[in-house]
Amino acid sequence: MTTFLPKIALALAALVAAPLAAHADYPEKPITIVISAAPGGSPDILACIIGKYLSQRVGQPVIVENKPGGAGNIATEYVANAAPDGYTLLGTSDSLSINQTLFKELPFNAETSFAPVIQAISAPQVLAVNEDIPVSTLQEFLALAKSKPGELSLASPAIGTTGQLGVLLLENLTGIDVTPAVYKSAQPALTDVLGKHADGIIVTLAPALPHIKSGKLKALAVSPGERSASLPDVPTFVEQRVPEFNFTSWQGFVAPAGTPKEIVEKLNVEINAVIADPAARAQLVEQAFEPVGGTPEELGKVISSGIAKWAEVIKANNIPAVN
Repeated sequence: MTTFLPKIALALAALVAAPLAAHADYPEKPITIVISAAPGGSPDILACIIGKYLSQRVGQPVIVENKPGGAGNIATEYVANAAPDGYTLLGTSDSLSINQTLFKELPFNAETSFAPVIQAISAPQVLAVNEDIPVSTLQEFLALAKSKPGELSLASPAIGTTGQLGVLLLENLTGIDVTPAVYKSAQPALTDVLGKHADGIIVTLAPALPHIKSGKLKALAVSPGERSASLPDVPTFVEQRVPEFNFTSWQGFVAPAGTPKEIVEKLNVEINAVIADPAARAQLVEQAFEPVGGTPEELGKVISSGIAKWAEVIKANNIPAVN
C-alpha cells in the first residue's frame, strides 16, 4: 500500500497534465478566422488587424476567410461544423445573438454550438447619408423622411445586423416610413449609398469612417449614448431626442464547441495580449473600435444577454422571424 499510493498520485498527475502536454505545441499550422463580411467590412477590418498581430505572437500564419451572405449564417454554420481543434475560429458579433431569435430555424445554437474565446471590441453605430441629401442633423432627416413617406431608402449590411434592426427600430421610434435596403455586407451597402442608389445607411462606424472624413457621407448621429472619439462633433441619437436608440455593437471570436479548454485559454491570452499591444491598439482605435478584451466566460455572458435583449427588441417592434 505504501508504494501503491504514490503510483496513484503519479498517475492522476499524469492525467491532469496530459491535456496540457497534448496541446503544448499549439498552434502547429495556420489558423483561419472565418467572417461573414466581404473584404472592407467591419468584421474584415477587425479580423485583419487581430490576425496580423496574433500571427506574430504564435508564429503561424492567420488567414482571414470571407464567407458573406445568409445573414451571417453561412459563415457561422461553417465554423459550427469545423473540427474543434483551434484552427478554425469565427469572427462574430451581435448577429450571433440576434439571429437566434430572428430566424425560425438555425442549424446551430449561439450558446451551445460554440466555445467563446474573447470579446475583442465594441463599436458605435452611425446613421449617415450621401452628400446629395439636403440634411445635416438627425431631426432634419426625420422631417425630410416624414415629408416623403416611403421615398427615402436606408441601407444596412445584412439581415440580423444591428444596422438592419436599427433601420426598423428607427422607423418604429420616430414614425418615419423609409425603404429598407438590406445587403450581404457593409461594403456593397456603402458602395450603393456612395453611388447614390440608396440615400443613407445605418452601419458600424469603422467601414463608413473614411467616407465620412472625405465628405462623401454626412454623419447625422451615432449610438450609443456617448459621442465617438472618432467623430466628436457628431451628436448621438440620445442628444437628438431619440433616447431609445441607444446601443452599441460588439465583435469577438468563438471556436467550435468541444475545442479543448487549454487551446481556448491560449487563444484568449494571446488575443488579450494583441489588444493590449500599443501598435495594435492604435490601429483598432483608428478604426473607431473600442478595445475590450476579457475572459471567455465574459463573452459567453455577452452572447446570452444579447439573445434576451434583442429578442425583446424584435418582439416589441413586431419584426417577423425569417424562414
